[in-house]
Amino acid sequence: METSAHTFSAALPPRLRRASPAVSEALVGAALAAHKAGTLDDWLRRHPRVTRWLLAHWLGPLLAAAGEAPREGGTAAAAALLLRWAVLQLRPDRGAEGDPIGRSEWLDRTSWRPMLALWCQFGFGTVPAFRDRYHGHADEPAASHLCGLWSVGASTYYRYLDKGKRSLAGLLREGPAPADRLGLRELALARTAAAPAAPAERHAWHGRLAQEALGRHDASSALWHWLRSGDVAGFIRVLQRHSVELANDGETELLVAGAADLVQTPRERFDLLLAQAALYRMRGASEPEQQAYEQALRLAADADDALMLGIVYGALGKFHEPRDLDRAFACYQDSADCLWRSGIADDRAAAAPIVEEYVATLVKLAWLYVLRNDPRGKAVLERAAQLRDRHPLSVPALAMLEQTWGEYWRRAGDGARALEHKHRALNLYERIADHQAILKTCGNLALIYGEARDFERAIAYSQRVLSLAATLTVEPEIVASTHLNLGVAYFWQGDYEPALREYQAALDIALRAQLRLVVRRAHYNLAEVHYIRFKASRDPQDEARGDAHAAAALAAWPEESDPAHVQATKSLKREVLGPGNDRAYDRLLPQEFAAHHAQMAEIQRQRELLAVPVGPEQHVRAYLAIANAYLAISVREREAALALIEKHGLGSRFADELDGLRRTFDRQLTREQRLAAAWRAATADLLSAQRCTALVEHLLADGALNKSRYAELCGLSPATASKHLGLLAERGLLAQSGKGPSTRYTLPA
Repeated sequence: METSAHTFSAALPPRLRRASPAVSEALVGAALAAHKAGTLDDWLRRHPRVTRWLLAHWLGPLLAAAGEAPREGGTAAAAALLLRWAVLQLRPDRGAEGDPIGRSEWLDRTSWRPMLALWCQFGFGTVPAFRDRYHGHADEPAASHLCGLWSVGASTYYRYLDKGKRSLAGLLREGPAPADRLGLRELALARTAAAPAAPAERHAWHGRLAQEALGRHDASSALWHWLRSGDVAGFIRVLQRHSVELANDGETELLVAGAADLVQTPRERFDLLLAQAALYRMRGASEPEQQAYEQALRLAADADDALMLGIVYGALGKFHEPRDLDRAFACYQDSADCLWRSGIADDRAAAAPIVEEYVATLVKLAWLYVLRNDPRGKAVLERAAQLRDRHPLSVPALAMLEQTWGEYWRRAGDGARALEHKHRALNLYERIADHQAILKTCGNLALIYGEARDFERAIAYSQRVLSLAATLTVEPEIVASTHLNLGVAYFWQGDYEPALREYQAALDIALRAQLRLVVRRAHYNLAEVHYIRFKASRDPQDEARGDAHAAAALAAWPEESDPAHVQATKSLKREVLGPGNDRAYDRLLPQEFAAHHAQMAEIQRQRELLAVPVGPEQHVRAYLAIANAYLAISVREREAALALIEKHGLGSRFADELDGLRRTFDRQLTREQRLAAAWRAATADLLSAQRCTALVEHLLADGALNKSRYAELCGLSPATASKHLGLLAERGLLAQSGKGPSTRYTLPA
């Protein structure tokens, strides 16, 4: 059975990984002697642990490059080549095997003697003839010949040899640097007779070996073969699909640099930039990740390619999601718009890649709605499901859809449906071995099981993520969120000390990676635990820490991005220290609350005031506040429509609708507004607009006025006031009743 270097690393004996320099030197000496005697194959069979160590650290690149598996003598040939390469690395000039070694290096420069002693003593090369310096015979041993050339005794020669062995053992014990791995691959390729000479056949040969490497879970070797074949598309596919493994490998950066030199089209450059950004994301390097996205955005804009723009806006949305929810939302909306223009509008005629990207963007938009507890996410998910039913989608797209449905149902309070969708997503991700998505889904399952009070499973799923994160490069957001979920499981069990540790670990990771959303959640959870401890112990330090974390939670995230969380944070202390209740804030809101939280919260507050029997003036103010809030909602919706009309040049198509909206506004004017408008038109020669409005408000509130009150409101003399009232009555704006001092003026019936 073929075995990859990745597989061997898991079985590597700890004792060999910590081998002392003396043991390493002894093993290297024995391997060199076996090489000289032609028994290296037998020596490796008799030392299986050493063989596994060599395969794990050194021989994998050599074997993969030559298209060989560690079987049937291939390991021994690779080990012999490794020894030859390693001895050459001791050359002081770092030259390659074909580079000549001059006379002075052979005879006079003592810094070369340890390497030259190894090279000749163990059969990698012969001692050249320098007859003016030493006359050796044809079958003279290398040791004797070199002693003669260097005019040294045997003891001095063997000191040179021992020094060379120590250097060689130190080199091999450290393991290869990324550049060394590339050098070994190139050496193996140059030495193999299996590689075809014809370009077309050579391309196919490398492609076949790349697929075989993937079958052994050796993504680095697959990348190298695609690079050597000149297949940039194949290279990018591997980089995208295996970013978790490749992010751990220092060789990846060198391979990507090589691929960049082969790129021929803007689309290849675009795809390579996005794949690089994914690697940076795995490593938590936010600045170069964002720079890669911005370069890709410029490429897409220069090409005026709607599909490329849609793809990169979607990627930017994912980048901003844990940092700036509003910006992420805008990016996803731009992504959907560009993808729609690239062919989705034709629906069934759309190409599969466009549909795939569009569904992915819809799911991301739905995810953001769900993060805001906005039930509109369901409508977006249903649209994505409709496209899934009409178009074949890839496994990653289907899994992402299931993942988001699971989060929607979790926030809707339906744990059973949430678990059903999350487990479907997990099965799909496991089918394609998407380790990053598997870890994220496990973290989500930990949270759902915790909410269901199945703490054993919640902790088990969290520990699975954190255990793998200790050996693989995992996105910081996944690790931080998992610490949060594990802390929540402890919290629900009343185990507050480990909960605090997990929340703090999440906060530390999120701060380093600038994940503001996770920072906010961690601060909120830390505040909650400290308030609970204060409630039990009355320790003022716990209260102060709770206050500090609550303030930090509010400062970490803009209020307009998540008003429900802001409200939950502001009321957290009161609710924790008061009667116990459900303090979860990640539950779906009523739809209009999600869309217009501030206005709907004000309406709800005013409705509560109307339910209390208080004076009529307070009720009037409440009704007016409600009306004003609804008016603000109406204006926001109209402005959103106008922005889209302007953005897409659709003004003429919606002229009738806008006129209808204006007529609706006119019909819905209050009595006060209609009266004020009529009075302003009829009294322009008598009153200013401000005085006109004051009169109407007074008449609606009190029902009548007299001459003195009119004079007071309008700042007129009694005589002028009397004249005005007469004119207003003549014009039908007022109705007069009574005589003399008891004369009153009211609005007409």
